[in-house]
Formats: sequence, structure tokens, C-alpha cells
Amino acid sequence: MSSTSQSGRAGGDPAWWWGLLGAVLSVLALGPLTTDASAHAAFLESTPGAGARVERSPGRIVLDFTEPLNRGLSRAALVPAGRGEPLAARLEPGGRGRLTLRPLAALATGAYRLEWHTVSTEDGHALEGSLSFGVRAPALAGGQQIEQSPLARRGWIRIALRGLFYAALVFFGGGVIVATLLGSAREPAGWLVPRSPEGSLGRNMGSRAERAERAWRRTVDCGWLAAGLAVAVAVAEATDAGGLSLGAISDFLLSNVAGLARTAAVLALAGSALLASRRLVPAAGLVVLAFLAVALGGHANSADPRFAAVATDAVHLLAAAVWLGGLAQIALAWLPLERTVDRQLRRAVMAGVLERFGRLALPAFLIVASTGLANAWIQLGEPSALWQTSYGRLLGLKIALVAATALVSYWHAIRLRPRLLRANPRAPERLERRHWRLLGSEPLLTVAVVGVAAALVAFPLPPRQLADADEAQALAGEACDPCPQPKPRANELAVAEQAGSSIAAVWVRRDGTGLAGRLRVLDRDAKPVASARARIRAAEQTSCGPGCLDFRLRSLAPVLDVRVRERDLTSVARVPVRWRPDDNARARRLLRRSQSAMGELRSVRQHERVTSGPGSLAETWYRLRAPDRLAYRTNGRAESVTIGADQWSRVAGLPWRKDRFGGGGPAFRTRSWFRWTSYSRAVRLLGVRREGDRRVAEVALMDQATPVWFRLTIDLGTERVLRARMVAGGHFMTQRFAAFNRPLRIEPPVKSDVG
Repeated sequence: MSSTSQSGRAGGDPAWWWGLLGAVLSVLALGPLTTDASAHAAFLESTPGAGARVERSPGRIVLDFTEPLNRGLSRAALVPAGRGEPLAARLEPGGRGRLTLRPLAALATGAYRLEWHTVSTEDGHALEGSLSFGVRAPALAGGQQIEQSPLARRGWIRIALRGLFYAALVFFGGGVIVATLLGSAREPAGWLVPRSPEGSLGRNMGSRAERAERAWRRTVDCGWLAAGLAVAVAVAEATDAGGLSLGAISDFLLSNVAGLARTAAVLALAGSALLASRRLVPAAGLVVLAFLAVALGGHANSADPRFAAVATDAVHLLAAAVWLGGLAQIALAWLPLERTVDRQLRRAVMAGVLERFGRLALPAFLIVASTGLANAWIQLGEPSALWQTSYGRLLGLKIALVAATALVSYWHAIRLRPRLLRANPRAPERLERRHWRLLGSEPLLTVAVVGVAAALVAFPLPPRQLADADEAQALAGEACDPCPQPKPRANELAVAEQAGSSIAAVWVRRDGTGLAGRLRVLDRDAKPVASARARIRAAEQTSCGPGCLDFRLRSLAPVLDVRVRERDLTSVARVPVRWRPDDNARARRLLRRSQSAMGELRSVRQHERVTSGPGSLAETWYRLRAPDRLAYRTNGRAESVTIGADQWSRVAGLPWRKDRFGGGGPAFRTRSWFRWTSYSRAVRLLGVRREGDRRVAEVALMDQATPVWFRLTIDLGTERVLRARMVAGGHFMTQRFAAFNRPLRIEPPVKSDVG
């Protein structure tokens, strides 16, 4: 196919790119609806717990992680306080995300430090940490540590190698893909060289075909370089994970998804470089596979939701290669010659090369921006992580560099180049110099982007995945307000109930014919209540640290009776622990449908009871009428009426006062009143039963970051919520909903003062 016809297919009418952009946006739209998925192999919990004091020697020490571990490369050692030699112990196989260390002799009285090193089978990253516990003695200070620095264990070598690999990958991958779209099988790099009527470029530069051939040889050489650097990166990361030995490298590369993805990237790049000079389209297909393999071997493959993370990361890398790699191809081909070629040739490069490439660069940039934002949301979890974490700040720098590159591209491609091409007879020389200087700055910005991206990949855990390990922070009582809690695994239920002024929170799983799990007694900031003494009726239980109990029940009890004694007050919390482990997807569907059904109501009444502990109670009676009317009164004789953007309030019979709803923010809408999906990081179906003539389902929700626990009772006939129970720090609330769609009047007060 001639370059002219290919230009019409991909350059003049970039429908393929716009279609890809639509597919990416569709993936992003489906992402939030994805059910529970995987997370990085973050440390979750231990038995004994970090900082715990146990009264007898534990027969085994268990470490639980959120995802599968590479058994051949993960290890643990138990070291007594004041001694450097680890005790004799046997590392036993456990569950998919569990390390079990069994001491070969009983532990003497004293403090111990457990040191561990794990490798995730999902993204291949190594993670190290340690924790302390005491046997009939206090634990060592600083209970637990997790290594989070990307520079740990000579990380700068891995960052440097990966930065070089990314640079070669972007240059080669971008060159092959752009050549497939704008070049031809006979002359792949022909898009880089403008056509000349005389067939020569002048100034002893040779023919157009010779120039294009030299550019393509440079691209192919870079492909072999990328394959070699991919090998170097894989070996460096395998060495970090398990040591420089054939066994460790084989275990890292050939026994799990992360290693196989790295191996596949090497093979795909080598195959693409081999085919690039013969079969252009298959070579481009192998480049696409290489980018997919890079995504599968990185943080994306351990993120939640996995499908959206891998898809957006692969497309992000692919589009970045087209945009930044194409720019690098142009810069390397023409910037060294910019001062030596005549004005006519420079103008031909602008019109025949830069203008054509620009028709690909714009949609590629839009895809880079959209997928980059999606990846940021997946990796950060919360906007505040962008400035509160080292990973977030580095990601912010990458975003700023990409924005600067886009601004430079806009300035020379949109603002300057059209003026230069329209100029008759010739454009001012200063404008042309500025155009080429701006173009020359883009490769430097690209190098900076690649370097920051390599550093980001070196982090063991991005913030959102690290949140799954935040139990350590909460149990250690470090500065957090509130403290995040562990996200339950797919086979685990997380529920909570009020225990006096504290929270009795339970993470429970099936264990044979019984139940096993962990109870935490938390204060209003979700920190462990060290002074609390908790007992679970009919359960075997051991301490796992301050305000923490590990327990086991021999039967599938429907409810845990938790007795919590704090100072002179004893409280009993009845925590439901019967659920349907295989119905998580159904529970999430019920949640979405019930929230939608509540938002579509014409009217409803709501009764709400809130307490922060013994001796406090606030009651509120709400009336809502669609689309924008709300009225309530409280047991404290406060009243309010809201209609759209206006709100009237009064206390204890005093005159009404009129203000703007929400201080002048968006007007009130009843559809936005019911919002539970915001707190649905984990959704479980507790059960289905009959209440009178209704069949109802009870659904449990948890958001570990807030943290907050909900239980919703849903009428299966109408999909409306009948009751909602919320447990959060210092806030225990029960809501009941009734009088659905019955006639209801809400009118503004007759007299009011304007605020």
C-alpha cells in the first residue's frame, strides 16, 4: 500500500484512533461497576498481632497478605530481642496469601522480632517488613515496619534500567505503530521524510528513500536494545526478589503471572524487531502485545478493579508511545539537521511530516490524558493521596511534565506552525527558530516523563493498594484520624456494631464447619481501645494486640455475642456473622438497584435515631417529596424546610429564618438523598428471609478508608430500602423508611426572616 493511501486511511481520517478512545472510555465507565477484585500482596494481619503480648509460646506464627505469594521467593525469620541469629523454625505452606512459621522449640519469655520478605505473583514486586510481639513480656518498641521506599535494596539500579527500557520501548514502539499507520510496508519510515520533486533532499543528504531507510534501521536497532534492556530489568528485579541464582531467576520469571509477563515482553520485542524489516503489520501486533505484557507485569495487574487497570494501563502506554515516540522519531531525524538544511526543506518537513503526524498526535494525547486520569484514580484511591504521599507527589510531577509537553506541542503545532506555513513569501526567522526550539524541548520532557514513570513502578505499593495494609497503622496507634481498616478478602465478611461508645468490628471467614476471624474494639478515630477487655461467647480466643482478639467458633453461629468492658462499663454487641460467601455479585446488584429505586420515589418518610454512646440520643423525622422538597423536625425541637435552592430553619418555635441551601451550593434534589454505593468497597449478602408478607434481603457494606459499616434491609418485591444501620466512629445510626409514594405536602413557611 502506498504512503499516500495509508495517509488517507490513518492520518487524514483517524477514525481508528477515535474508536479506540471510545473503547477506552467504555472501559472506564464499566470500571466502577466491577465487583471485588484483587489487590497487591500487601501485609494484612498476623497471629500473634503486631505489638501483642501473649501468655504462652505460640505453636505457629501466621502472616496474612491480601494476594497470592511466590512460595519459592517468600521467607520469614524469628529473631529474639538482643540477638542477631534467627531461631530454628520451619516455614510451612499455607493459604494462597499466607506464610506460616512454626518454631521448632517453645519460645522463652521475652520479646521477638519477625522479619519477612514476600514477592507477589501478581506484579512481581518484593515487599519487606518486620513486626514484634512478646511472650509473657512487652513487645519491642515500634511494633511493626513495612519497607515502602522505591530506593530500598539498590532500587536506583532498577529505576535506571527501567527508565532506559521505557525510553527504548517508547521510541521503538512508537516508530513501529506510527509507521504502520502512516508509512508503507515497502518504506516504513517514509512518513518521516517529505517528498521532493527532484528526488533529492539537497546538501548531500541523499535520496528520500536512503534517508527513510537509515531512520528505519535506527528504529529496528532500538527495538533490539529495548529487548535487551527488558532482559536486564527482569534479571535485576528477579535478583531483588530472590537473589542472583538460576533457581531464583527461573522461579521469578516462569512460575507466576508477573514473571511470565516480563518474559513475554522480551519475546514480543525481540520478535517485533526481527519482523520489522519484513512484515510491518505483524511487527506492530507484537509491539501491542509487548505493551500489554508490560501492563500485566506492573502495578496494574494487582490493582482493583484489575480488568480496567490493565486495559487502561496498556492503552495508556500504547498511546504514549504513539505521541511521545513519534515526536522522538521526528526530533532525532530532523533536529540535528535543522540549521544545515534550507528553508524550503524545513517547510516541507513542517507540512509533510509534522502536519501529518499531528493528526495522530492529538487523539493519542487525548487517550493518554483520559487513561492517565483513570490510572491515577485506580492507584491513588483518594484525591488527597496526590499530595499526602510520596507516590502521589511523584505522580503529580509526572502529570505536570505531561501537561508541559502538551502545552509545548500546542504552542508549536497549533499556534506557530499554521502561521509559518501560511506566510507568503516567508515567515519571520525568529518565529521559525522558536518553532524548532519548542519541538526540540519535547524529547527532553519525554525523557523526564519516562524517568518519573520508572520511579513510580519501583514503589512496592501505590497508595490505594497500600490502604489494604493500613491495619498496621491502626493497630500501632500512629497518627491517623480516622485510621483506615483492612479491606475484607473475597471470602471474608466485615461487619460492626455498637459496644457502648466503641465499635466492635469483626472480620470473619468460614473455617471448616465453623467460623474464624478477628475482633477489633475501636474508638471514634478507629484506633484500638487499649483499655477495653473483650470476650466472645462460646468462642476460642487469643489476644492479637491492644483491643484485638483472634477467635474461632466450632459452628456457623448466626450472631456473635461480644461483651466489651471498658473502665466500669460493660456493653454487649450482637454482631451478625451469617452470610452467603458466593453471593457477593448478587449483593452488589441488589445495592445498586435499591439505591436507584429509592432515588425514583415520589415521596417517602424517614425516621432516624443517632447516638454516640450511652446517655446520648438524637431523633429526626424526615419527609421527602420529589423532585426537590425536604422537611424535618428533631426531638430537640429544631425544624427545617428545603425547596430547591432555598432553606428555612428555626429552633424551639422561634421565627423561621430563610437561607440558601448548602450555603449557596447546588440546589437540593431528592434523588441525591440516598447514597450508599459511595461506601461499598466491600458488599456482602447476609441473607434472605420473610418479614410478614415480604421477602427481604440484608446487605452489609464496608468502606475501609472512612471507615464505616452499613447494613441495609431491602424489600425484594419493590427493591426499596426498609431499614439502614450505620456504624462509624462516635456515630451509630438507625434509619427506617415508610409511606412510599403516599401523598405528601411540603410548603414554605408563611413568614420568615431572610438570612
